[in-house]
Amino acid sequence: MNIEQLKYMVEIARTGSLKEAADNLHVTLPALSQSIKNLEKELNIMLFHRSRRGSVPTDEGQKLVEKANSVLQKLQEFMDEAEAYTNTMNGEIKIATYPGPMEMLVGLISDIKCEYPSIKASIYENSTEYIIEKVLEGEVDVGFITYTEKEEKKYKNLVFKKLLDGHMVVAVNKDSPLARNKLIKQEMLINQPIVLYNDIYIQEFMKSFSSLPYDILFTTNNVDTIRHTLENNTAINIGFDYAFQTDAGLSRSDKYVVINFAEPHYKTYSFGYFYNANNGLSRIIREFLKRIHRTIKASDVNNGSKM
Repeated sequence: MNIEQLKYMVEIARTGSLKEAADNLHVTLPALSQSIKNLEKELNIMLFHRSRRGSVPTDEGQKLVEKANSVLQKLQEFMDEAEAYTNTMNGEIKIATYPGPMEMLVGLISDIKCEYPSIKASIYENSTEYIIEKVLEGEVDVGFITYTEKEEKKYKNLVFKKLLDGHMVVAVNKDSPLARNKLIKQEMLINQPIVLYNDIYIQEFMKSFSSLPYDILFTTNNVDTIRHTLENNTAINIGFDYAFQTDAGLSRSDKYVVINFAEPHYKTYSFGYFYNANNGLSRIIREFLKRIHRTIKASDVNNGSKM
């Protein structure tokens, strides 16, 4: 018996599928299946009922899965305690984010680096699709995105943690006729040139206006370009309200205003982070995430944001 076999047991029980468990753990299906068969032979116990519908733990298997999960948690605690004896933090923080929280994340990494100079840190900025892909591949420890229940249901091996609730908004130059409105109705978008941040969630949101003759001027991953476009009154922008509250490139201009959509286009989403359940979180990552929660909570108290 080995630690990997315990991980296999827990993941098969969680997903109910040998194939899905193998995909999530980045091992081949034959290798995972053979490993479980070897474990069953060693223990002289059948751990899972296998059928075309999936794999379900036997009564004995379910009890052992629970024990295996406890063992894995204790192992993580052991590793954490061993690292704590060094009286320092080490390791690497690898995160990816969409533009909104970038300034906050950079500030937190700067603070934690001052306390623990030996750590390394990497921050990548990109779209939701890119971030999810990199976390799934293990190239990034934690991703910061906006998401809905759709993403939570689709990616079962990812753990999502919500930090804030938010919604989609329209940003318009103060000289635009749209700036006089308290809410934006869909017909107001007709023939309006629009610039969009290149993100799958924003693209999905825009599909709700597919019957309208609106004009997508261009999409971009550069928030400074979006800001310049708004300041020059070249186009309007549709995006996440949180980005306009926190992103340095968007929040510090007084030449445009942000307006909510009217129903039924007042769509809510969650802003938060996610990580791969199969990879776990190092001690330095968990410390970093604790600071994220404290920062968001303090911001919520000061600004009255909805948590």
